[in-house]
Amino acid sequence: MTGNYCIECIPNVSTADPDVLDKICAAIHTVPQVDLRFVDPGLSANRTVFTYIGPAHAVFEATERLIEMALDCIDMRKHTGVHPRIGAVDVCPFVLLDDEKYQAAFLNAVDQFIEHMGTKGLPIYAYEHSARKPSRRNLALVRKGEYEQLPSRFAQGDFPDVGPKIWNVATAKSGATAMGARPLMVAFNVNLSGGTKNELLIAAKQIARRIRERDGGLPGDKSIGWYIPDLDVVQVSCNLTKPLETGICQVFETVQQQALALGYLAPDSELIGCIPERQFNVCTPSTLGLGRFKPMIPDRILPY
Repeated sequence: MTGNYCIECIPNVSTADPDVLDKICAAIHTVPQVDLRFVDPGLSANRTVFTYIGPAHAVFEATERLIEMALDCIDMRKHTGVHPRIGAVDVCPFVLLDDEKYQAAFLNAVDQFIEHMGTKGLPIYAYEHSARKPSRRNLALVRKGEYEQLPSRFAQGDFPDVGPKIWNVATAKSGATAMGARPLMVAFNVNLSGGTKNELLIAAKQIARRIRERDGGLPGDKSIGWYIPDLDVVQVSCNLTKPLETGICQVFETVQQQALALGYLAPDSELIGCIPERQFNVCTPSTLGLGRFKPMIPDRILPY
């Protein structure tokens, strides 16, 4: 798992408890050379996205410490939230930020880390580039049924790739984790306005169907329409898995056009975690209306 090439880790942890987040941040900060760029909690999702970068060996060490702290503090038997999830550390993706010549070493290092964390007692479904079964490349399929269906998945032999294969008190507390190497992805939500909550939610789901790739929409777009109670906002929530083909500027403009055609507005947007600076090719954070809910601080823009 050694390596001096630069990688990013974006673990999604199933809590928004400030005390737990402080403990996890402290665990990350114990590892030299790791740059924790942003911590992005969501109250309604009861979920927090961490973004940190650094040399591969340091990022893997920080991730192990994050996982240990999260598993110690989070009990999935008590977890509720609006976002799909299967475990205390729901998903843990790694992204290569460095030259492509490191790709083979990077993929091998992620595989080694998955095996290592399995020996520590974490049930892991390997996904994306690290998937060991074709059906597990897609995160949505790995998470199908969410945490609540994990006992029946274990009973039916749909076991994690590494780690425990018995549903007991320990696995019930931790749940499972989707872990793997994946390409760059951007999580970006567009806010709707100009109608009642129910009207906007119907519109958001309709727009999401129109723009997502699987229904013939924008390349790499995975989108849903949802309502976020703590922000009191309806959003078209997008994961952009091919951001060099479909970036945030195009998504924002497209959602605005779709919303206007339905009689509503899309005045601003929300970024989850961090974003590469090259995403602002034809627009700016200001024109996208970023910063309504969380400050758009410079650390959220990654220099690549």
